[in-house]
Amino acid sequence: MSASSTLPGLLLLQAAPAKARSWLRRGTVPAYVVPLGGWTAVVPAGPSAAAPPYDGATSVLAARPVPSQLRSAMGFFVVGERAVLVVHPRGGRSGSRWLAWESEHGSLVLPGHEPATVRDLMGVAGLADSEREGVLGVLRRRGGSCPSMLAALVSALALPGGDLLAGTGVPTKEEAVLVTPDARAVQRFDRDIREDQELRVELGEES
Repeated sequence: MSASSTLPGLLLLQAAPAKARSWLRRGTVPAYVVPLGGWTAVVPAGPSAAAPPYDGATSVLAARPVPSQLRSAMGFFVVGERAVLVVHPRGGRSGSRWLAWESEHGSLVLPGHEPATVRDLMGVAGLADSEREGVLGVLRRRGGSCPSMLAALVSALALPGGDLLAGTGVPTKEEAVLVTPDARAVQRFDRDIREDQELRVELGEES
C-alpha cells in the first residue's frame, strides 16, 4: 500500500503499539500503527470494511469509542468538508468530546456531541496555560484547508505526527505496521448494526 493511499486522519493514543494493533483488529478500519515517542499514531489506510454507510474510514474511526486502557487520546480527522477533532480524556467514565472546523466559518460545535474546550485539548496534550493563545489562534482561523488546519493544530499542541495527516511517508516510517481488521469483527459489526436497525423499525423509530 502506497503513502498516497493513506487518508487524512490521525489518532494519537497514549498506549503501547501492541495494544493499538489489537484494538484495530477488532474494528473495521485498516490503519498504520506508528510509534512516536510517548504516543502511538493510528493513520487510516483505506475504507472501512463495514457495509455502507459505515464504509467511511475517517468518520468511522473518529466515532469509535477509545477504551480507557488506550487513553488519553486525541483524534484529528477530515470528514467531508470539515476538520473534526475528538478528545478522549483519561478515566474510565470520561466520554469523548468533539469540535469541528470549516473553512470560512471557523470552529463549530457538533449537535448531539459533548463539546471539547481548549482546556480539554491542552489537558490531553499536557500543555501549560502559557500555550493557550497559540492553540486559540489556530482554532480562530477562517481560511485554509482542513488538513493544513489540523496539522497546524497538532503543532500548536506540541504533539507528534502532524506530517502523517497528509499520508506522506507513513509506510516508510520506521516500525510502522499496517493492521487490517479481523473478518469476524467486521461481520459482528455489520450484524449488530443490522439488528439495531431492525429493532428501531419494530419500535417505530424508523419508517
